[in-house]
Amino acid sequence: MKVAGDLGEVEAELVTPVRTAEPAYADAIVGDGRTITSPQQNAIVSYALYNGASGDALDAGTTVWSPAAIAEQLPGVDEALGCATAGSRVIVSIPAKDLAEGMAAQVGLAEKDSLIGILDVRYAALPKAEGRDVFNAAGGLPTVVRAADGRPGIIIPAGSAPSGPVVQTLIDGEGEEVGEGTPMFHYTAVDWEDRSVTSSSWDSGIVLDPASLPAEAAERLKESTVGSQFLAVIPADDGGATAYVVDVLGIVPEELTRQ
Repeated sequence: MKVAGDLGEVEAELVTPVRTAEPAYADAIVGDGRTITSPQQNAIVSYALYNGASGDALDAGTTVWSPAAIAEQLPGVDEALGCATAGSRVIVSIPAKDLAEGMAAQVGLAEKDSLIGILDVRYAALPKAEGRDVFNAAGGLPTVVRAADGRPGIIIPAGSAPSGPVVQTLIDGEGEEVGEGTPMFHYTAVDWEDRSVTSSSWDSGIVLDPASLPAEAAERLKESTVGSQFLAVIPADDGGATAYVVDVLGIVPEELTRQ
């Protein structure tokens, strides 16, 4: 298959049918941006899918994918994205037999045909917060621990929650400030009273909308730099409180917000 065009503007022409017995991939362009190093690391990917027998275009678009998430839809593509760098174009071939049940028939692939995907990695977010640890002297606030993959755990102390909102930076990232940009972030929220996790985007997928957070946390998000992590304790009207830990992992490039 001949492939041309700028990233996000694929021009493809099938020269001969493409059939592979196993998932296969090759880098058509190797970018010099951030490397995808984790199955859960999110990237903004423009994709174009083709019937490898006829060359017919099947689908195209731009979305946020992690290797783990894309593998649920297109088996084998997680390996293609693993270690890819932002700015890269990766061409993949997926045998019809490996696709989800019924998918091959829906797109007109015979048993020995393959699905061809052209993946342009437009941007890669950080896999976890990274930067300079910040010392905070205030007592009576939650302690934050981190798993190897960056997922935070929030330990609520004994005693009452603060009477007013408290926000403090835990890691000071070295990336650009979010400002008016569209952030890519994860958050975990824990109820102060029963210590339960009330919500976590680490389970559901990276978040792009600051309105998912309370106003005080959303404002700190805007002031934060990529790589940062901060804690926000937000009291409720009923006397309770919720502790949020927010990891700032990227900013959607402005040109992609207009697509």
